Amino acid sequence: MTRKSTLNSVLPVDDVLKFLYNYGYFGDKTWAAVKKLKGAELQKAVRAYQKFNGLEANGEVNEKTAHRIRKLRCGLPDFNLTSAADPCKWPMSKVTYYHDIKLPNLSDEQIKEAYDVAFSQWAEVCNLEPTRVERQEHANIYARSGVGKRNNLDARGGTLAWSELPCGVAENMQLDQMFDEAEDWSFNMAVAVMCHEIGHALGLAHLNAGNLMAPYYDPNCTAPRAGDIEEIVKLYGKRKSKYPLTKDAGLKIGGRIMINGRPYVLVPQT
Repeated sequence: MTRKSTLNSVLPVDDVLKFLYNYGYFGDKTWAAVKKLKGAELQKAVRAYQKFNGLEANGEVNEKTAHRIRKLRCGLPDFNLTSAADPCKWPMSKVTYYHDIKLPNLSDEQIKEAYDVAFSQWAEVCNLEPTRVERQEHANIYARSGVGKRNNLDARGGTLAWSELPCGVAENMQLDQMFDEAEDWSFNMAVAVMCHEIGHALGLAHLNAGNLMAPYYDPNCTAPRAGDIEEIVKLYGKRKSKYPLTKDAGLKIGGRIMINGRPYVLVPQT
């Protein structure tokens, strides 16, 4: 039986409650405590969700709020991921990565290309040297793909990907990253989502609407924006020299792609 509540919602209240709990809108409260909440306490959490996601903060799960809840998003919570007093970050600038990702509609080379572009976009704005390695055990970030609950994913729709954060890591530690094979991927979508998850793997929490690190996938945002750049520079410092897109990427193909209206020339390595 669905629990009654004074919350005005076009979705089942229990579903809203579980969603807000999963994405960090009740702080450190346990699920047992959260299940007992209703009325004004639920509306407060809904307003916080609406404000963070650029919606009218009226405390009601109306059609616009319900539509946002159903959109494709990152699997990490929106809050309580990092502490300003003890930020999550790598202790070095050279961060290595290895990926074993299989995504529908994309070839292995396109996936490699997308991940290299995604990581390079962070290196363009901060003091990082991303380096692809040939063996998984040598990587700081191990990116994989899968499906279903065993990989902390769902069916098609909902969660696109997730990544661990570098909280208290050493130079030889490795983080996991997962992408959902059940989704309908395009190259630009892969760049956007990979860039977002790499942001988490570098230490960024979710930011509010309008940033790449906002929790929901935006097909018009495939690179870090002003808010994202401000936060990553706080962690690693501002880049002082130009970063070539293909540096250390190991790309084996050539060509030209456009991302956010910017041309990228992919030059084969010699």
